[in-house]
Amino acid sequence: MLDVVYLVAILALFALVALIAQGVEKLGPQPGAPSARTPGRGAQPPAAPTAAPERGGDSA
Repeated sequence: MLDVVYLVAILALFALVALIAQGVEKLGPQPGAPSARTPGRGAQPPAAPTAAPERGGDSA
């Protein structure tokens, strides 16, 4: 009789894990939906600041 209880408990545990996995899958990105991230680009170094062009002439 205890064997049947263990078997039912193991099946219930598998069902719970499957239910959690299904919920996590729904939280992920949908196939075919546009992604906010562009794949394959990796980390980009920051852009070098550009110096303002010097103005010619006298300021006095």
